[in-house]
Amino acid sequence: TLTGRNDWPLQLAGPKSSSTSFFFPSVGTSFVLSEIFDLPKQVSYLKLRGSFASVGLPFPRFLANPTWEWDQASQTYKQKSNYPMSDLKPERTNSWEVGLTAKLFNNFSLDLSLYTTRSFNQTFDPQVSVSSGYKKLYVQSGKVENRGIELSLGYDNTWKDFKWASNFTFSTNKNKILELVKNVAHPETGVIMNKDWLDMGGLSQAHFILTEGGSLGDLYSLSDLQRDKDGNIYVNADGELVVNSRVDNSIKLGSVFPKANMAWQNSFSWKGFDASFLISARLGGIVYSATQATLDLYGVSEASANARDNGGIIINGGDIINPETWYTTVGGREGIPQYYTYSATNVRLQEASLGYTFSK
Repeated sequence: TLTGRNDWPLQLAGPKSSSTSFFFPSVGTSFVLSEIFDLPKQVSYLKLRGSFASVGLPFPRFLANPTWEWDQASQTYKQKSNYPMSDLKPERTNSWEVGLTAKLFNNFSLDLSLYTTRSFNQTFDPQVSVSSGYKKLYVQSGKVENRGIELSLGYDNTWKDFKWASNFTFSTNKNKILELVKNVAHPETGVIMNKDWLDMGGLSQAHFILTEGGSLGDLYSLSDLQRDKDGNIYVNADGELVVNSRVDNSIKLGSVFPKANMAWQNSFSWKGFDASFLISARLGGIVYSATQATLDLYGVSEASANARDNGGIIINGGDIINPETWYTTVGGREGIPQYYTYSATNVRLQEASLGYTFSK
């Protein structure tokens, strides 16, 4: 199967665009191996498939040509803050996939897919200096890769009036930043720019930071408690804790992306009765709770109550510190994220149903 499509987005129609359209093709092929070869009788159906696709995506509007916006404070029109771009290209994503579909032992079904995608020419703000009158300078660079596996295993059987159908799914994806800003010429100075670290902002001291070799979901802490040479938390003579800013040496907390997702669906039927349930699981990843940090700061959380009941919080293997001193330092919106970062792994009963079908 071959497809081809050409798009002419208006964003590419400006005089500074390198092309006015983009073409994206795809090709797919499949082989029903069970019809080509004489397979064992336990394999009733077997198909191998493969595909390649290339997809284009236009950049945001109004980046190529200077535009104006209304400033409410001064009641005048002002030029927009981004520096006009040139030599614009559409973002491109190339994807490859191979898969296998099989029916085994009459009652089992299997579907397996392996894929990899690469996106490049992404449009973003690299946070570099630009001349007065502008606040942002967008570039088109970056390369991101995704690799993953998707698996589905099913079973279906009937014993007289009783029927059972079960399906298990598993998926995993690894996201990796291959490049951020690499060998990009500054449009004003002509200086070649390279950048392998980019702070995308976040909530309080918890920021998403992009690094080459990292992922789009990596969360970092920009602060930590001051420690001595042995790694113990430092407490000054007044019994106070000291917070250090670590913008240039941030602490990686983990990725908000899960390592894998799983689900198990079961349905049963017997003489008009039917029941089903779905169990889903997310494995890996982290979550940051600013809510818990705020509750601790005001002393209205269960953790702060337990600390008061216990006479303090134990640090450095035996030292006791006042709960108010601890939570007013690490808690709150401007607190220290690593004390409020938790595993996002969870298993849940996502759906359950019970029914009966009446006969006419």
